[in-house]
Amino acid sequence: MRASPRVVTRAQIEQAIWGDELTDSDALRTHISAIRQTVDKPFDDALLRTVHGVGYRLCPPNDA
Repeated sequence: MRASPRVVTRAQIEQAIWGDELTDSDALRTHISAIRQTVDKPFDDALLRTVHGVGYRLCPPNDA
């Protein structure tokens, strides 16, 4: 959230969460999915958006 609305790469997120520990390649995807189900639920548009080939960004409501 501190980086919002900048794009944060998958590697940056994994480093912030797990540090140098090796994780399952789907671990982050699973957590992102769970976060989306909770965070995006009350809004018409997704707040947590995938920037294909780059990473993720958290957008304010109604931001195109």
